[in-house]
Amino acid sequence: MKRFALSIICLAAALSTTAAGQTRDAARRRAMPPAARFASGRSPLRVPFDLSNDLVLIRGRVNASAPLWFIFDTGASVTVIDAKAARRLRLKTRGSVTGTGAAGEATAARLDAASISFGGAVVDNLTLYALPLESFAASFGRPVGGVVGNDVIGRFVVEIDYAKRVVNFHDPASYHYRGAGSVVPVTIEDDGLPFARGEVEIEGRAPLACKFEIDTGSTGAVLFNTPFVREHDLLSSVSRSKGINIGGVGGTGSAVLGRVGAVRLGGFTLREPVARFSQATKGDYASDKYDALMGGEVFRRFKLVVDLSRRRLIFEPNAALADPFEADMSGIELVADGARFSTYLIDDVDKGSPADEAGVRGGDILTAIDSRPARSLTLEEIRAMFRRDGQEYLLTLRRGGRIVRARVKLRRMV
Repeated sequence: MKRFALSIICLAAALSTTAAGQTRDAARRRAMPPAARFASGRSPLRVPFDLSNDLVLIRGRVNASAPLWFIFDTGASVTVIDAKAARRLRLKTRGSVTGTGAAGEATAARLDAASISFGGAVVDNLTLYALPLESFAASFGRPVGGVVGNDVIGRFVVEIDYAKRVVNFHDPASYHYRGAGSVVPVTIEDDGLPFARGEVEIEGRAPLACKFEIDTGSTGAVLFNTPFVREHDLLSSVSRSKGINIGGVGGTGSAVLGRVGAVRLGGFTLREPVARFSQATKGDYASDKYDALMGGEVFRRFKLVVDLSRRRLIFEPNAALADPFEADMSGIELVADGARFSTYLIDDVDKGSPADEAGVRGGDILTAIDSRPARSLTLEEIRAMFRRDGQEYLLTLRRGGRIVRARVKLRRMV
């Protein structure tokens, strides 16, 4: 199984002093701290973004670079740039940082301070960290240039309007919220990450108090950490489930995919979300410092105001609030391949799934769905098509040197 719940890395955990001159560099950074500003002299509004795997992808520039795609990630304490992109931009290495990731540790190179900008919102003298991110491209259908962490996000009040696909940046000093959304207090812990208190409802039990990490860089709705799963014996209440892999930077671990009765946060009750129950033995998913991640499949149902300076989130529901939570119903793990990411490769097929029963195999190339060429669709469009219970599709596949067809009837598996 190669299906992942993606969560990027917290790099603030542990430092490894591997470069000469690090003390001198640290002193210089203290003398010239990062500074936020607006290129136009006022808050830039309506900076567009793409939504992929429930994650916000926004265009940004490092110094005078061409635009790069960044994942907007409140679950990352620092901002990361892809290692190859860093080399292209000739950003020099000034040490390294070792941090805890999804299911293990990873070491990132500490780089020269740089300027980073998103549609006129600029942070100068920001220390960046380099990690290899090229493996994420297949899941997003484009190269991922970096991850925007809370060292940038926390310098602004950020409104993420999932319905309109825009991010608004505001100066915290002059920002006044005038909407009717639900205000949720958050705590900011030593690693710079935000946490909120809520509840999880399990059928036949009293609601469980739950400490959620607010992680816009995590796919799916909710992911329960291993200690919480075991302490409350959550898997005994899951009626339909399947095994999956979860991971990101730092490695992968095993998990079970299923549903809980509801999650509650900020006065909202979200019914029957698809949840991941970690079985990982190391990394963030094995942490007992918090109970669960709340991810993009929840946040896309709102306009989310991230105001870390005031230790709060604000949730304004949009038209997607009542959408049912669904997972893939085909059993196909689809990734983008080729130089332009326009070839769709079936990377894996779940045993016993509709696709498996129809004869679809890992390694097949998807060329058409019904009569529509696959390359005319985005990965997100195909994934949405594969979440429609009872829908039937005729898939045209290239297998080696021949064309095969498979009729797949979707069904809910969790």
